[in-house]
Amino acid sequence: MQTTSFALITGCSSGIGQGLAIEFAARGVTVLATARRVESLSELTREYDNIEAFALDLDNLESIEKLYDAVSKRTGGRLDYLVNNAGTHYASTAMDLEIEEVIKLFGVNLFAVMRLCQVFVPLLRCSPRGRIVQIGSVTRDIPVVWQGPYNASKAALSQYTKTLRLELKPLGIDVIEIVTGYVQSNILHHGLHAPETSLYLPIKKIMEDIKYQGNANGMSPGAYATNVVTKLMRPQVSPEIWEGAMARLLRLLAAILPLRLLDWILYRNFKLDIVKAQLEDENRNNGA
Repeated sequence: MQTTSFALITGCSSGIGQGLAIEFAARGVTVLATARRVESLSELTREYDNIEAFALDLDNLESIEKLYDAVSKRTGGRLDYLVNNAGTHYASTAMDLEIEEVIKLFGVNLFAVMRLCQVFVPLLRCSPRGRIVQIGSVTRDIPVVWQGPYNASKAALSQYTKTLRLELKPLGIDVIEIVTGYVQSNILHHGLHAPETSLYLPIKKIMEDIKYQGNANGMSPGAYATNVVTKLMRPQVSPEIWEGAMARLLRLLAAILPLRLLDWILYRNFKLDIVKAQLEDENRNNGA
């Protein structure tokens, strides 16, 4: 009788994905870890006998299908957890965004997730307790400034996940969204897009400081992974798990506050009053 559980986790080279891979492995689950560059997983596979590395290019349907074949062969045709963690980030004001970059962002954060769910559902159905886990974000409900496209991708992922949960329930597959608060991550290290024509260019440094403030105060990926995996491995799991620094507080604020009051709080928290004052000073100095 086969008792080993298998978890396929995308984006394991660092951060949350790496933390989840380690935590699942520590609990005896065989982890099928993916990354675009499989060599970036070498440290994980050296340290844990039950972590195995697979290459995955989320922009390439053929790569996803090859992964399916490899996983199916490795597990004997079943999968217990599909953890859609891999994602990307794009920081820009709403006025300065480049549509081509937004399309790429949605390609990884949403469309690739849809493809993976489609492809791997047959294996999940063969598990006595198949579970799809989507790593979402509080930005689905909280409009974090300078990252509108990212917020939109996570809001879209959340709605897709809610629908998927209902549609897969008759098939015996659970779908869980991890609504993630602030977690220390390299994903925010990409610079803020602000072209020479940007109205915000004079205060780009202030904007970037605001952008990074959540990352500096974030939960460690290890602590986040421990809390998440503990809940995921219970017999009964909530359809939403809020985890990460400030996640529960932000959930409460989004649920109970009138929108105008929430906007005021966010305006102050993101120091947009300072941004406004700096822009006004810049305009006066330029004789605008």
